[in-house]
Amino acid sequence: MRISRSGFNSRCPRLFTTMEMEYSNKGSNNMKIKTKTNIIAKQEETESGPKIVTINGIADFWQHPRHENCWIYNGRMPIVNCWVFVNADNIEIDNVMVHESSNRKSGFGSEMVSDIRKAFPEQRIWVNTWNCTRPFWDKMQERGNIDGIENDYSWPCINTTCKICHPNRTTRRSVFA
Repeated sequence: MRISRSGFNSRCPRLFTTMEMEYSNKGSNNMKIKTKTNIIAKQEETESGPKIVTINGIADFWQHPRHENCWIYNGRMPIVNCWVFVNADNIEIDNVMVHESSNRKSGFGSEMVSDIRKAFPEQRIWVNTWNCTRPFWDKMQERGNIDGIENDYSWPCINTTCKICHPNRTTRRSVFA
């Protein structure tokens, strides 16, 4: 992965950065694919807030303060957000949150995942999924917004009251008991 800075535009005080990623397609012809991802700093980092960038025209990515190659996508806040891990040959979507249960099944998550696909149109996008969220991710894969669901095994979520992931639980278990 190569990151090159091209300086400031004289008309606009934004920093333009281009990140180029090269990865090998392991297909039959084993050809090299070169993908350019344009990153534009919308707001520089300050004491009170992180740098906000636009990736391929999709705004409001914040670099995660503790995880390398991780961006927090807040383009659909305050309703939904997620983490996007940018690897040399793939993109992982993680920590997807629809904050209010009343906003679930309303299309906000689908729009967010569609934004991630637009930001990274050529890269392979994948997720790991819990049992209760698998139907959503199956739909995202059918629509072409993600390329794969990596876990092909049962993975119950951490919500102890979830009836899909924990169907046999009759009472809520306390982690402090």
